Amino acid sequence: MSIEKVTKRLKIISDLQEEINKLKSLLDESLENDSQYQELQEVQNKVKEETKVKKDRIMASPTIRNFEEQLKGLRDDIKDNKSALGQELADYYKESGSLEIVDEEGNTKRVVFSVKLVNS
Repeated sequence: MSIEKVTKRLKIISDLQEEINKLKSLLDESLENDSQYQELQEVQNKVKEETKVKKDRIMASPTIRNFEEQLKGLRDDIKDNKSALGQELADYYKESGSLEIVDEEGNTKRVVFSVKLVNS
C-alpha cells in the first residue's frame, strides 16, 4: 500500500464533503426563501420553547436530578470500562495472536480493530 493511495482517498473524501456542503447550502437557502417553511419553523420554535420550560420545571425535581446523576455516573463507568476493554483486547491479541474470545456464556466473540486518521 502506498501513500499515494491514501492521499488519493483523502482527496476523494474531501471533494465529496465539499459537494455535500455546497448542496446543503443550496438547500438551506431554498428553505429560507420559502414562506410556508418559515411559518412552520416559527411554530416549531414556539413549541420547542414551551416544551423546554415545562421540561426544566419537571427536571428540577430532586428525585429526577438524582436519577440523572446516577445515569451519568453509570454512563461514565461504561465509557471507562469500554476504553479499558479496548486496551485489554489489544494486549490479548498481542500476547496470543488470537482474534477470538469465548465469553462467560460460552459465546465466541471476534476481536475487530478499527483505525481512523486524525489531525495531530
